[in-house]
Amino acid sequence: MTDLATDEDRWLEWRKGGITATDVADAAQGTYGGAYGVVARKLGLITVEQNNAMRRGHIWQPRIADAVHALTGQFVVGEETWCVNSDNDMIRATVDGFLSPIDTADFDDVVGVLEVKTRGRGVRPNYDRHLDQMQWQMLATGLDVALLAEAVIEDTPDPEDSVLASLYLSEVQADPVRQEHLLGVAQRLWLHIEAGTLPDPDEASALDIVKRVWSDADPEAPEVDLTDLDHDIARLVQIKAAQKLVKDEHDQIEARIRNTVGEAKGGESERFRVSVSNPANVLTAEAEARLCKQYPELTVVTLDRTAFKSAHQDIYKASTSPVGYRRVTIKEKN
Repeated sequence: MTDLATDEDRWLEWRKGGITATDVADAAQGTYGGAYGVVARKLGLITVEQNNAMRRGHIWQPRIADAVHALTGQFVVGEETWCVNSDNDMIRATVDGFLSPIDTADFDDVVGVLEVKTRGRGVRPNYDRHLDQMQWQMLATGLDVALLAEAVIEDTPDPEDSVLASLYLSEVQADPVRQEHLLGVAQRLWLHIEAGTLPDPDEASALDIVKRVWSDADPEAPEVDLTDLDHDIARLVQIKAAQKLVKDEHDQIEARIRNTVGEAKGGESERFRVSVSNPANVLTAEAEARLCKQYPELTVVTLDRTAFKSAHQDIYKASTSPVGYRRVTIKEKN
C-alpha cells in the first residue's frame, strides 16, 4: 500500500500505471464505454470533465465518513489512499478510506475498506458496478471486508447546498471467484494499453466514446475494407428500418388515444390510466419581440444567422467550425 500526496496531476499519472477499481468495474459491467472507454481514457484519446455529480461526491465524502463513525463506531482513516497490490503492480485502487477500531491507525489496525457512493433522489444505483469496484479494492489491499456507504442526496444547483436524504450501509465480503474474473478482465485491458490498441467496442455505451475518439476525418486516409462487417452493416440497416416501423406504429396508436380522449384530461382502461397534459407555457417569438421593445436594457443583441448567411455567405462559411460528431450513412450497392 502506498500513501501519496493527493496532487491531481500525479494521481492521474499514477492511475495510468495500472488498472483501477473504476477501470475494471466499467469494463466488467459495460458502463461509461466499457472496455473501449477504459482503454481510450488510458491512452489519452479522451478526457473526463468533472460534473456536478462528481463535485457532490467529493463534498459529501468526509461528511459521510463522519456518519459512518457515528453509526458503526469504526473510525475512517487513510482517506484517498493510493493502493497497489503487493504481488501485482497492475492492481491499483484509490480507496475512500479504511475502517479502524482506533483513530490513530496504521495498516495493521484496519479491518476493512470504505466505499462511499452518492446519488440523487430517484436515480437508480448500479450495485453490480459498486460491488466490482469493492472486490477490486479488497484485492488491491489484501483486505477481506468492505463497507458500502450509499447516500441519497437532495440535489440543488450548487452541490455545496445539497442535503442528505438517506444513508444505507452494507457489508461486502471478498469473493475470490469474482476477483479472479475481474483479474482476467484487467489483464485483457492491460494488453491493449501496453500495445496502444483499442479493443472492439462491444457495449452500447461505447458509441459516444467511439464518436469522440474518431471525431475528426483525415482527408488523406484511404477507404477501409469493411468486408468483415458486412453482416453488421446489413443488420444495422434492418434495425433502422425496424425503428421507423416502430415509430410509425407508436404515432398511430398515440393518435388514436389522443383522439379518443379528446378535450378531456384523460381516461382509464382495464389496466391503465392515461393523462393528457396541457401544453407547456413558452415565450413565443412575437411575445419576445414585444418584450425587447418594452425593456431594451434587458435585450441581448444576437446574430441573425439566416440574413447574415444570405448577405455574406463566404464570411459565414469561413466562420463556422465543426460541432458534434461525424454521421454514418449507409447505401446498398447495386
